[in-house]
Amino acid sequence: MLDPIETIERASQEAWSRGDYAAVARHVLDGYGEEIHAFLLASTRGDVAQADDAFSQFIEDFWRGLPKFEWRSSLRGWCYRIARNALSRHRRAPDNRPQRRVALSAAPLLEQLAEVVRSRTRPYLRSEVKDEFQKLRENLSEEEQTLLILRIDRKLSWREVAHALMGDAEPADEAEIERFSVTLRQRLADLKSRLRRMAEEAGLLD
Repeated sequence: MLDPIETIERASQEAWSRGDYAAVARHVLDGYGEEIHAFLLASTRGDVAQADDAFSQFIEDFWRGLPKFEWRSSLRGWCYRIARNALSRHRRAPDNRPQRRVALSAAPLLEQLAEVVRSRTRPYLRSEVKDEFQKLRENLSEEEQTLLILRIDRKLSWREVAHALMGDAEPADEAEIERFSVTLRQRLADLKSRLRRMAEEAGLLD
């Protein structure tokens, strides 16, 4: 029996093969939208306005890139990559609003789906209780926090994490992805050791 993520990926690929990009958008935003928006909220330390703007940009970038998606990674990993890039661009030019370059026929659907996701996710920070370990995470760099979120919290595969963290450029080949995955594994191991030392110093471990 397929797990929920495999179901989303399979249904999305079937719709994509038919050229039904609206169906793909529904599958992806219904399945991954809330976790992507929560990721952006966490990355902006709860700045709802900034996260909402980045999420809007993410949706438009996703829609424009979808027809050319090559399925070299999962849609989920690709979405995190697009979201990170959208947030980076927003931070470089915070006064710029997402460019409305989607087809008029698609715009109402995308905005409707986006607003549903935002309304579900905005209570996230109000209801979340930050424990002491979460506070330790806030002392880490953004890249380190992102690695923890993607691999530990979201449980993305190493291949998906590598795709998400590679930045704007597409990986040259599978060997490059594998090399970066090995590097990320070592970074996470070092990060876990550092967090453990920080927890011990804070008296959080016996």
